[in-house]
Amino acid sequence: MNQDQNKHMRMYLATQTVLDNYTMRWNTIPVMVTVKNELDELIQRIEQKNEETDAASLGTTAQKETTRQTLTEKAVTVSGILQAFAAFNDDLPLAEKVKLTKSDLLTCRETDVESLVRPVIDLARKRLGDLADFMLTEDMLIETETSLDSFKALIGQPRTIRNQAFAAISMLEELMDQTDALLKQKLDKLMIRFEFSDSVFFEEYTRARVIVD
Repeated sequence: MNQDQNKHMRMYLATQTVLDNYTMRWNTIPVMVTVKNELDELIQRIEQKNEETDAASLGTTAQKETTRQTLTEKAVTVSGILQAFAAFNDDLPLAEKVKLTKSDLLTCRETDVESLVRPVIDLARKRLGDLADFMLTEDMLIETETSLDSFKALIGQPRTIRNQAFAAISMLEELMDQTDALLKQKLDKLMIRFEFSDSVFFEEYTRARVIVD
């Protein structure tokens, strides 16, 4: 919710509380029972939609960053082993092809990560038979590939969740409009009867209906 919506929500809850506190004053009036039930349902739906508009994507973003960090550690380790192998064999072209740094993977665009990591994995697999002394194993390559696949699967998810959140925001605005209409057009009118017959109840209701900055 934005600041204005939070103010309205506090007003809804304050109004609901007053009505709950004075249930015995109005619960014999069928139309008021109906309107109060509508208010309770709208407030519940607003609370549910508000949860959907919260930063659900933050969890996915954090997971993606963790996965990227894990992938980086594995890929740079493989790269380092290949660079060492290249150095021992005076293979400068190989060293250039497999050079990969932590900064490369953490600062590049998400969509570029695979193009940096995949060639290193492929070259390592081709030379795997020569790398036994350097302790590079197929399991290490599989783990790196698994992390790469996990990272690829997470790309775009925060955007999808944000789109869902925007849809929830639109629904939230509609629900709050419905609640405002219910209060102004129905409940406020029904409460007029209590202005003289139960002034304490009426005054508390009136105060609750004020939107406080």
